[in-house]
Formats: sequence, C-alpha cells, structure tokens
Amino acid sequence: MKTTLLLVSGALILAATFAMFYLFNAYACGMNPTGCRGVVLNWDDWETLQFFTPTFLLGIALLIAGIWRLLKRRSPF
Repeated sequence: MKTTLLLVSGALILAATFAMFYLFNAYACGMNPTGCRGVVLNWDDWETLQFFTPTFLLGIALLIAGIWRLLKRRSPF
C-alpha cells in the first residue's frame, strides 16, 4: 500500500507541477503585447524555475522512492 501511495502521489505532484508550468507559460504568452502563435515552454527562465523546481524535485523523489520500494520488494535477495 505504501509503495502505491508513493508512486501515485509522486506522479500527481509531478503532473500538477508540469501543468501549472505550462499554464504559467500560456499566461505569459497571452500577456505578450505583440501576441504569440503558440505556447512554448521556457526552460531558460530561471525566475520561473526557482518557483517550480522544489515541487518537480519532490514529485521525482516520491516516484523514485516508490520505484525503489517496488523493485526491492520483488528482488529475490
């Protein structure tokens, strides 16, 4: 049960963070006075990444912990 909880919570946090990062970039694209044709994820914007990096890392850490427990439980040793 704990393995499933780690995997699901990590995936949800990671997906929600990525969705918020996409929506933030879409908002920035819409606020551009010259307009834009499509949303581009700006991975070079360090100020935005400082805001989203902790939750990205938390989601990845929970996923890795869940995968580790899953593999550890199934190992024959």
